[in-house]
Amino acid sequence: MKKLNFFFAAAAVALTACQQAPAPQAEAECADCKAMLQLIEDIPTTQAFLTDAVDEADLQRIVNAGVNAPSALNQQPWHFSVVTNADEIKQMGEAMKAAMQNGPAPAPKGDGKDDAPKPPTASGPHSGLGDSPVVIVISCKPGNELDAGLAVQNMNAMAHLLGYGTKIASSVNMLFNGENKDEYYAKFQVPEGMNITTALLVGKMDTEKWDATTSATPRKPQTETVTTVK
Repeated sequence: MKKLNFFFAAAAVALTACQQAPAPQAEAECADCKAMLQLIEDIPTTQAFLTDAVDEADLQRIVNAGVNAPSALNQQPWHFSVVTNADEIKQMGEAMKAAMQNGPAPAPKGDGKDDAPKPPTASGPHSGLGDSPVVIVISCKPGNELDAGLAVQNMNAMAHLLGYGTKIASSVNMLFNGENKDEYYAKFQVPEGMNITTALLVGKMDTEKWDATTSATPRKPQTETVTTVK
């Protein structure tokens, strides 16, 4: 049986509980429910991290959220490489800066991408590889990027529910699939036949340097992104 997306299922359960619980309890549960609904509608991208370590139990819950994400036919065509070594993350950050100066690497064969992601246009600081205390490197089989994306979103949501900030960094392709690809794939133990597609940066938000409101890039209007067929 396919596993349901725990995040959206939890929101539905919270809504039901809110409607059925006694008044004082319902008020508290409704507050939690509203927070969950707000998170679903607008998960912020963290642009400044603290160096505080992520609690091991919390990190395991975040990874479990990815492992238990839904996928087509429940194939689970992904692999997660969790990096917590500060020196390793620092070295990756320095290598990433050098790679960005040299330009993007060709996209992995079979992933259907021709262009590197365009940089954001938001004001304020921008975090990148090397700035967070945890980096989760996501790999998947070619053609299963949507499934991997669902896993990333599950981990992303769980991290925020646990009080952490996140940033999805697809630009890591230019580093991990560049001239040192074999070295990174061996280090991250990427299974044969899979490609690194993105990384999820996780850590406590540095709210003194950044806030999710003034630093956010605007969303496109639904007139540009949604079609309703009646």
